[in-house]
Amino acid sequence: MIYPIEFPARAPSTERLVLNRRQSGTESNFTFKQQTVQTASQWVLEWSWPPMTFAEAETTSGWILSLKGQIGTFRYHPRQRLASALSGKTLAIQGYAYNDTISVGGWSANAGSGLRIGQFFQLGDQLLRIVAAGANADAAGKVTISFEPELRLNYTSGTAVNFANPSGTFRLSTADGLGYTLTPDKMPEFGTIQAREVV
Repeated sequence: MIYPIEFPARAPSTERLVLNRRQSGTESNFTFKQQTVQTASQWVLEWSWPPMTFAEAETTSGWILSLKGQIGTFRYHPRQRLASALSGKTLAIQGYAYNDTISVGGWSANAGSGLRIGQFFQLGDQLLRIVAAGANADAAGKVTISFEPELRLNYTSGTAVNFANPSGTFRLSTADGLGYTLTPDKMPEFGTIQAREVV
């Protein structure tokens, strides 16, 4: 088995994708001023599938087993209500690890960027989410984008930026067996499954 594998074609009925941060804070005993340090961020994914047929449940069980608990990894594409048609966009200058802002080129001069706050995108293998972006490109066709979480690697100028079909790499949060139960209607249901981003 070569990982990461693709997520099953059957769409989840629920999805929760949140960014967990590892932070520590110290507070002055005299002034109550606080200093906070962040060391890492990681996407946490929870999903559930709707009740399914036994044939679908068998296929899904096989997919879960193929992950070998927490050993295997899979690619997950967040379910965005508004799909993006942006393509052909690349880093205008190098993106550096631990930065949360990049310059992206590929627009016509002063054109509308088509970006929105909350939109997911992908750089390399990292899944990112926009927190601020220019509504229009500048005269050179570049847009500055702020995002979370911070970059984990350096990316050279010209690296492709994927707005149309972004994904992240995840692994199951537990090595315990995950199987289905039967609903009162005798339909297989897997309940809520949790995974964590591979970092």
